[in-house]
Amino acid sequence: MNVFKAAAQQLYETARQEGRLIEGCSLDELKEIALRQEGVIQTQTGSVAADSEPMSRSAPHTRNSVDHSFGEEEAQLAAEMLALLKKETIISLDIFIGDGQDGVSARFLVPEQYAQIAYGLKLLFNHPPVVLDNPTYTIIYFTDDAFERNRSKKLINKDISVRLILGEKRGDQVKICRNTIYLGEGKKGIFQFEDWRIKAIDKTGLFLHAGARRDFLWVYNQGTSRPEMTEIVTAAAGLTATGKTTTLCRKLTKIPQERSEMIGDDGGAIGFDGNYAAFEMGGLYVKTEGLDASQPEILRAAESRDAFLENVAMTRYPYMPNFADVSKTGNGRAVVSRDNLEIASKSLRADRLNYIIILTRNPLVNVLSRLTPEQATMQFIYGESIESSGGNPEEAGRFKREFFLDPFMAGDRLEHAMIFYDIVKRNRISCYLANTGTIGLREEKVTLRQSLAAYNDLVRNQLRFSLEADHLGYHYPIKCDRANLDLMTAYRLFDDPILLKKRLQDFYRGRQEYLEEFEGRYGRIPEPIREALPYQYKEFSPREALDIE
Repeated sequence: MNVFKAAAQQLYETARQEGRLIEGCSLDELKEIALRQEGVIQTQTGSVAADSEPMSRSAPHTRNSVDHSFGEEEAQLAAEMLALLKKETIISLDIFIGDGQDGVSARFLVPEQYAQIAYGLKLLFNHPPVVLDNPTYTIIYFTDDAFERNRSKKLINKDISVRLILGEKRGDQVKICRNTIYLGEGKKGIFQFEDWRIKAIDKTGLFLHAGARRDFLWVYNQGTSRPEMTEIVTAAAGLTATGKTTTLCRKLTKIPQERSEMIGDDGGAIGFDGNYAAFEMGGLYVKTEGLDASQPEILRAAESRDAFLENVAMTRYPYMPNFADVSKTGNGRAVVSRDNLEIASKSLRADRLNYIIILTRNPLVNVLSRLTPEQATMQFIYGESIESSGGNPEEAGRFKREFFLDPFMAGDRLEHAMIFYDIVKRNRISCYLANTGTIGLREEKVTLRQSLAAYNDLVRNQLRFSLEADHLGYHYPIKCDRANLDLMTAYRLFDDPILLKKRLQDFYRGRQEYLEEFEGRYGRIPEPIREALPYQYKEFSPREALDIE
């Protein structure tokens, strides 16, 4: 038994024997306990609100046992946790992951003074109260004397330790979170464990940083003269704050008999046969920055009595959330119940994915581009986008490359990429790249209306792409119905060819450096995949008179 697992069992059993354990609580009971804690407030609508420390995930302080050697430091961390919590009242929250069909469960152990974490996680993974004998995953929160001093420090300088033991079989997985009371550490812990289980233990597919939606639409399929009602399932993958939730939680149309539903918004397993399964049964953990009437369903859910608000600015008493105020942080969060979202599917599963859309924020990239399976694999390997405050707030706004747009995975990255390629190729899943940030020389915002129009054209077979690749190697739109073609392609919005050339040269320099570093660590990527996207600058002259694909 690993040292974290032994410590977790000791913590739980000792607290239970000494009458310091609170377990088997309902959502309402956890809410009542949370509202008794210092710093936790109830808003005018009845929701629970609290601030965390830090106000983001602690990526610079996180290590896992596969990519890093664990030893004496981790043993001391486990011992410190036991010593500091030996007299504390502990909330034990047991939940099932996803819809429970995979037999995977988790236990969160949280000091009573941070009961809001247990409440938010219960809302996120909501199942009837249960006490489990042997949970698959265990996640523990605790703080020490450095916690208060951390408040005045930048994230990189905070005294925080986040460690995950992944293990070789189900049940080995334990995460210890020292000096962070950010709810997202609990959610991402499950994310990390699921990624490892599915890929390395159960070997049933991959876990992607991707949500999914299901649409039933009238579509003119090839060879038909009249539209047919067609089920279309789309996964959207991207870094935090690239628009997954926004993309997945909007209805496409009001045409009779058509309907749209959100399966999951942030992460899910893709099986070898192309199926998809989300992992959050109860709710969504959404960013509240810019949340307004343009996202009516999410706004209503975030303002309801059932929400948990984390790091959200409040008006003076009577407390009400002010989502427009980001002076506290750009990473305000809300856990909202699926029950309050009309678009939420009753099922977390889909039998087959039709599309995968990779979300990025990059002014050089078209609003929508078609990718071959090889290009999609390389695009995931490069993982290009702009950092947000939800990842590393001190790097927010900077361009970055994050393998598979997923900072939570462990293990051999090249192996991971090849599994993805095999799934996409075998199941003929169509892949696309979508820019949800800004586009062109003046970096004009890609509007939600523009993004949804492009997606609507795509799934209705009303969007056509060039046979020739553009300046970044992508196939760009040359015919559409709902979307504005003039605003779809990046090269059209760069009227300064000298500046465009400089931007491209800088971009390719970074891409080549990343590729060299990646292959130096994980091995050479198979040639047909490696060469699918350019990594060196070449002159580009668009030819508009192209056959339509």
